[in-house]
Amino acid sequence: MPMVLLRDLDDRFQADLWTQALEEHGVPHLLRTFEDTAYDGLFVSQKGYGRLFVEEEWLARAREIDAELAGQVVAQGMSPADLAACLDHTLLDPLAGPAELERHIRECLAMGAAAACIPPWLTSRAARLLAGSRTAVCSVAGFPLGFETGPAKAGEAASLVEAGATEIDVVFNRGLALCGGLAAAVEEMAAVVRAVEPQAVKVILETSALGPELSARAAGALLDSGAAFLKTGSGFFGPATPAEVGILKAAGAPRLKVKAAGGIKTLENALALLAAGADRLGASASWAIYQEARAQWGD
Repeated sequence: MPMVLLRDLDDRFQADLWTQALEEHGVPHLLRTFEDTAYDGLFVSQKGYGRLFVEEEWLARAREIDAELAGQVVAQGMSPADLAACLDHTLLDPLAGPAELERHIRECLAMGAAAACIPPWLTSRAARLLAGSRTAVCSVAGFPLGFETGPAKAGEAASLVEAGATEIDVVFNRGLALCGGLAAAVEEMAAVVRAVEPQAVKVILETSALGPELSARAAGALLDSGAAFLKTGSGFFGPATPAEVGILKAAGAPRLKVKAAGGIKTLENALALLAAGADRLGASASWAIYQEARAQWGD
């Protein structure tokens, strides 16, 4: 059975932790340390400790184990406040109104969330409620489908900044990108950035729809757009995965940060995505995740 790469290992401790977990779950694997690959008997110093391979048919299960372990490593030394500083607490329920917003903002302030991500029509109210706090006011443009014209998105984004938004999550035109118009889709995002600068823009790619190759190409093309973040998805079309985060991180780092969104319901989910390289997490379950962290880690 062919062996495929699961991950590079930094040190012996990590190697022991990962191989033990794979053995416990019955996943066939091979640890190849860099000492094993010495050329003509000479060891050439390389970055890290080695590489871990698994049988191809076990790769999906191995990735699940890998994500869980990576999350555990990230959690070491992290406090609930540290976690909250990565959370964009999200309220994008189309039925939400002022009462739901006020409860949402209380939760944001109580945990010190990075941002409150809210519907456009509630932006000015959210800005008033968050005035003087460190929690950013985040709203959305071209949401959730992204098929509006470029000028429409730029105009919507500018009006949200006028209403008090300090961050804009805008949806990339994936239909345009998929039919060969990647450069035009990127220019739409650059126009949004120009319309709202110096406020931060997060580009929602919907990586599950674009696929790995086009997602990576789009991320690379957005390096010079002025955007601050690449975002995996809107949350309306499936969950964010560590693999998707890894694709965006590899293509955009260090100039573009990564926000994961969609299906983040538990502390374990959150830590796995942070371990994969996410800088922010967009989740409607942020408050529950924060409380889970407090229960496990203390204050």
